[in-house]
Amino acid sequence: MADTAPPTAVILTALSVEYDAVREHLTDARTLVHPSGTRVERGRLPGTPWYVALAEIGEGTLTAAALTERVNSWLAPQVLFFVGVAGGLKDDINIGDVVVATKVYGIHGGKQTPEGFRARPEVWHASHRLEQVARHALRGAEYQAHFKPIAVGDVILADAGSAIARHIHEHYNDAAAIEMEGAGVAQAAHLTGTLDTLIIRGISDKADPDKSKRDAEGSQPQAAKSAAAAAIAILCKLIPTDAADIPARAVAGRWSLLDRRMLLNAIGVFGLTVADTILTFPGRPADPAAASDPGAPSNALSTAAMAPLGHPLIGHTDRVYSVTFRPGGRVLASGSADQTLRFWDLADPLRPKPIGSPVSGHTDTVYSVVFHPEGNLLADASADQKVRLLNVADPAKPVLLSHPITGNTDAVFSVAFSPSGELLAGGSGDRTIRLWKLTDPAHPELIGKPVFGHTDAVLSVAFSHDESVMGSGGSDHAVRLWNVADPLAPIGPALPGHTDRVYSVTFSPNGHLLASGSGDRTIRLWKVTDPADPVLLGSATGHGDAVNTVAFSPDGGILASGSSDNTIRLWRVTDSAGPAPIGHPLTGHRGAVYSVAFSPDGNLLASGSADQTIRLWKLRR
Repeated sequence: MADTAPPTAVILTALSVEYDAVREHLTDARTLVHPSGTRVERGRLPGTPWYVALAEIGEGTLTAAALTERVNSWLAPQVLFFVGVAGGLKDDINIGDVVVATKVYGIHGGKQTPEGFRARPEVWHASHRLEQVARHALRGAEYQAHFKPIAVGDVILADAGSAIARHIHEHYNDAAAIEMEGAGVAQAAHLTGTLDTLIIRGISDKADPDKSKRDAEGSQPQAAKSAAAAAIAILCKLIPTDAADIPARAVAGRWSLLDRRMLLNAIGVFGLTVADTILTFPGRPADPAAASDPGAPSNALSTAAMAPLGHPLIGHTDRVYSVTFRPGGRVLASGSADQTLRFWDLADPLRPKPIGSPVSGHTDTVYSVVFHPEGNLLADASADQKVRLLNVADPAKPVLLSHPITGNTDAVFSVAFSPSGELLAGGSGDRTIRLWKLTDPAHPELIGKPVFGHTDAVLSVAFSHDESVMGSGGSDHAVRLWNVADPLAPIGPALPGHTDRVYSVTFSPNGHLLASGSGDRTIRLWKVTDPADPVLLGSATGHGDAVNTVAFSPDGGILASGSSDNTIRLWRVTDSAGPAPIGHPLTGHRGAVYSVAFSPDGNLLASGSADQTIRLWKLRR
């Protein structure tokens, strides 16, 4: 099949100095003109499959938003970068450094009251896929790369003591840079629902009275050169979505491309299910025979694969970060970057239906949702630093049991109930693990003090089957075990091996195994029957990007993993060997897979994705 639609990346710039810095990296460029007059130069990025469409759009948020939408509908890019210069807001960020925006703040939203200005923050998160690639691509660069939030307003800041500078310091004090276009780009990309976007800024001044002096000294070309180099380095590492998901043939070590439009037409005409029958990686090992390992479970889960079931569940309007089954398996809950919690009726898994309306209340991404073991209580956690407990005896009418639990000073990424339901644990970006007692769920009681042990954000927490041990994974690349006592106490040093963020940890149902998934693309499996002396059983590779989520089947014979490579993989696990792959990757999602969960009977698997959908997969017997 011919490569009829090479992958396109759009790079937008505000100024000619930024445009020129990117243009130097392209070859064979030609000019394309939109009917409205918008012009881009589209050229090749040598050594990669990428074509790059480059546009200089001018300054300002509104212009950026309008032209982001225009180039997206016109050119249908896979990814979009906004590359430019910015003023630095932190003393440890120098001129010529690069800030990759993990979050974009719109700083002008708010309400003016007699008591003063009350900020109403707008925030957009970076594409997880692109951020992960960037973290790998920019290691060891000749400039310093910082992964930090940026502030955006229609203002040039040249006075560190001004009212606007004080406003940013008060309400957006983790912002590392200020610029004028990123919020418009981020909002327009967000409204498309599927466009992976990253804002990259070179620091040209310190947003102080010396700005004009710095500009006269040539700081802008230096900063633009660094930002352009960062964007190009990321693209050089980024595998086009089609090349990762839908390989047609191998050419010189790279997957050739299958035209997305042809694929979508085929799906529409023939009703094809995007499954492992046609969208697989050739050369993957076949199902390992269970008989080859006398210790393998006899349940069909250990050798069977999963097949897609019905149509994707559509309702969320942003990335789905968490899915969880209610005990009994007839209800599914999901949490999303659209700031809502949703419930789904799975009485007929072929025809899932939404239950009630989306549950709002959080003011930022809902990262984690989990049912109480008895099923009538649910906890969710958010980037707004809060944890909620809801009575969900009737999922159509959930009731908030108390005021949201506060105390964390950064996003809460993960919550977990203990098997008895008496405890709730939470892991946060403020590097702490907190433990609450739920004798009266309407009045959760913090046990002891917040516990530090990780040196960066705690991204995942999990209890063992007898709740004597907790596991945690963090941005510090560490997996840790904890004695669930008063106070919570570490068990030995961190478990070594991962070389990137640990996004997910989970115990097997019998508590003998702990699995971890990481940004280093690997899964590690530990035998933890003696938590003081954990034994590494093996490390699994196969995903082409970060492993965001891992989950055991109810019988413990299978481990499912979801990845930023848009796929789900199944692994056979035992107490005596590392994970062994089962079948082909499960394909169908058009974005990173952030969460997977088995139904209580093990017959279904649910997955939540950056493509804003939830998919159900059925066990093949």
